Amino acid sequence: MKLERSRKWKGREQARFLAELGDLLENGFSLYEGIEFSMLHSKKNNQEDLKDSMNLLKEGRSFRDFLEWLSFEQELVGLVSYGEQNGQLPSTLKEAGRIWQKKCEDRAKLKNLLIYPVFLFIFTFGLLQLFTTYLFPRFSQMYEDYNLGTNPFMEAAGFLSSLVRYSPVLIALACILLTILHQYYLKKLPKLKQETLFMKTPFIRQYRRLSITYYFSIQLGSLLQGGLSVLDALEFMMKEDPKQLVREIAAQMMDQLKAGDALEFICREIPVFKEDFVRIVSHGQKNGLLGEELLYYSRLVLKEMEGMTEKSLKTIQPLMFGLVALLVILLYLAILMPMISLMNSI
Repeated sequence: MKLERSRKWKGREQARFLAELGDLLENGFSLYEGIEFSMLHSKKNNQEDLKDSMNLLKEGRSFRDFLEWLSFEQELVGLVSYGEQNGQLPSTLKEAGRIWQKKCEDRAKLKNLLIYPVFLFIFTFGLLQLFTTYLFPRFSQMYEDYNLGTNPFMEAAGFLSSLVRYSPVLIALACILLTILHQYYLKKLPKLKQETLFMKTPFIRQYRRLSITYYFSIQLGSLLQGGLSVLDALEFMMKEDPKQLVREIAAQMMDQLKAGDALEFICREIPVFKEDFVRIVSHGQKNGLLGEELLYYSRLVLKEMEGMTEKSLKTIQPLMFGLVALLVILLYLAILMPMISLMNSI
């Protein structure tokens, strides 16, 4: 049987299954009995997946093979596999399910936060394109038909309309230039070096630093709280994490730890983390609660990201709608001026 599947369970379904299975194992169920019981109240598709994958356990395969065949997240598979090898499968399953449930909630919160600005941009851009493509050309034609000449308002509206009309071309050219830059220069650099360069860019460095610190904190915190040592957690991240940047950071941290450097010093030397990340690491190590503190800190960073996004929206939203209003006012004045001139000449 192949250890691959095309369909993937949702994150919350994976978390629920693992947490429930861990609870069943702690209450005396065998692994096979626990999976059978969980299968009774799962979704129909999930029931079929579980029924098929249980053949692996009958063949004597490991629980890791079982999860990989179900296409569970690699972070979860690695964490559960570690617990299985160390005889702590029930507690590891419960903790992995709880952590992943929280991670899914955080991801959903961030996703919902980003939906509104994307919708706002598309809506406003659509209005501007409608104005410049259909309304403004009609009024320009009316001026020509009645030999009304031009006025400053009409010229200003025309200039803004041209900017909006050709903005897709400008954006496309910018994307092409960025792609060329990435393909022939940035792509050849290590990911950590790329991010170090991004940190010099004023408009994106703050968000990138928050994003990287959040992801690394929740990853490392999850593994530490699942029972791994710092070195084991970093080794797992170096081998299993889907992000190249995290793999490079974990490898660098491992090398320096083995060389005798303190974790606090290592974190301070990595430029992509927030400054207070070092203080959290130092405090967590002193208290012996590094995993718990990193997970709590990741939620604080997520709130900071939400606050920064909301603050940006408060600035961007008036600007976008203000541009639409300005075009409308300029067009209105462009139409009104000839009428005023005509009335004055009577």
